[in-house]
Amino acid sequence: MKIGLFSSDPWSRRVEGLFCSLESQGVDVVRIMPWKVKQVIKNSHYDILMRDADIDKLDRLFVVDLGADDIGAFFNRLGLLRALEAHGIDVINTSDAFLKMRNKAESVRHLQASGISIPVTLITESIEEAADFVKQYNPCVLKPITGFGGLGVQLIENKFDLENIFDFLKHHSRMFGKGAFLLQEYIRSPGFDIRALVMGDEVISTMQRVATEGIVTNIHSGGIPRPNDIDVEDIAKKSASAVDGQLVGVDIIPDNTGNLWVLEVNATPGWVGLQSVTKEDITDLISSWLTSKI
Repeated sequence: MKIGLFSSDPWSRRVEGLFCSLESQGVDVVRIMPWKVKQVIKNSHYDILMRDADIDKLDRLFVVDLGADDIGAFFNRLGLLRALEAHGIDVINTSDAFLKMRNKAESVRHLQASGISIPVTLITESIEEAADFVKQYNPCVLKPITGFGGLGVQLIENKFDLENIFDFLKHHSRMFGKGAFLLQEYIRSPGFDIRALVMGDEVISTMQRVATEGIVTNIHSGGIPRPNDIDVEDIAKKSASAVDGQLVGVDIIPDNTGNLWVLEVNATPGWVGLQSVTKEDITDLISSWLTSKI
């Protein structure tokens, strides 16, 4: 059995943990470093190589993280996943699922089509339409259409930003949006959101996340994890299914009346925070699941 771990940081804690756990099960594990992979295409054959070693003989490829902030690297890596899928390799999450989750506009569309509660959302390239939405739904949240880790997520609510909304939107577009705006109504919560980790057809862990500053609760941005006692199993599984995700993180926020809203679905979720509130070893659960699927 041969499993590849695809990561822009091949010696991260997640990769190291999975590598050791899979090896302990007798799996031949390969670290796939996307910047070292080349695709050689000729009329007679199509080779996918890393350091001249053929990597298209894997049984499965698990994408720990895609990386690739630059558009060229992103499409190269997405194309690489598609090429490996075409060679018969089982890629988790699939390239199609990645497209649905990495593009927040696509995520929102698929969640809404599946009947999942989402905040009122505007997606547009028009700065005038974006400014009108801000005036109508003040306060509201501005997000990059692509991105992860909470980078570029900003709450628009203070008087100065509202009075200078065009400058605010232009600055955000230059820094994060790159010509498009995604705005959502602000859901007032009890002060936390919930991350659920969905693996296959089950939720294996949940936690509440409390922001230490602003509205971003992502653990790597300073959010504090704590145990969760709210049942989010149904909405988390439906959200993962809506984007065809196999191992995903679902971000859910309860409002002050107890209703649940889905904010985002993440194709490469971390589990450091989740592990701090979970008795089972999440790394071992994932590695066992990866091998049992073959």
